[in-house]
Amino acid sequence: MNISIALKKNIRYLRIICIKYITTFISKIPRITDNLLVIAPHPDDEVLGCAGLIQKSMEEGHHVDVVIMSGGGKSHLGCCNITADELTGNRRNLSKDAARIIGLPEKNLHFLDYPDGNIDYANEETNRLKGLISDINPGMILIPHKGEGWQDHIQTAEIVKKLIAENQSVSIYEYCVWFWYYNYWHIDWKNARILKLTKEQHLKKKSAIDAYIKPLAPCGNPYSGVLPEALHKANSWNRELYFKVR
Repeated sequence: MNISIALKKNIRYLRIICIKYITTFISKIPRITDNLLVIAPHPDDEVLGCAGLIQKSMEEGHHVDVVIMSGGGKSHLGCCNITADELTGNRRNLSKDAARIIGLPEKNLHFLDYPDGNIDYANEETNRLKGLISDINPGMILIPHKGEGWQDHIQTAEIVKKLIAENQSVSIYEYCVWFWYYNYWHIDWKNARILKLTKEQHLKKKSAIDAYIKPLAPCGNPYSGVLPEALHKANSWNRELYFKVR
């Protein structure tokens, strides 16, 4: 292995270990008291980042909805002899399977058609997202962390913040998926919050992750693409890390 690549990998694992240690000293995420809306750029982000909080919220009797912005149709670009539409259909079916595992009703799972790799506020799907947010009327919205590294994740968060800028009654929290993988160091610890999953919640989260990564496309790789080992391990933890935006 290239020395530079090996060094980056080791730094990445060290960073994850340090972050997990620091979380033992931070506050728990506040009790959910209203409708919860999770907005995910691609199918699997909602489970990797928020499966525990989704379960906890429903167990406490709150309404939970998940919006998935794109179908993830580019995860096998030039790899398999299937079209982007076929891949999107398969990935959305996996979303439904994962939702069933964590107990989320299928009617609470909403799919938008932003283009994978080019999620942008100017897209006409933004009007559909605005309508969904209005109809759901959430008290809390979860968006990707600013250090996620992928443009689709960053743009998803920016779109949501623009749409609800005037509605200050809605709480916003960032969740972590690729945050664990990228060497992002500007961490706002004063607004960090942690959720410790129960044993049952943790088992269901891991099963929901498996529902995404075990089914294989014709090429032999998961429909969702091959997740880096560090990212998979970090998101399979029995805790979830969130950051309060407002």
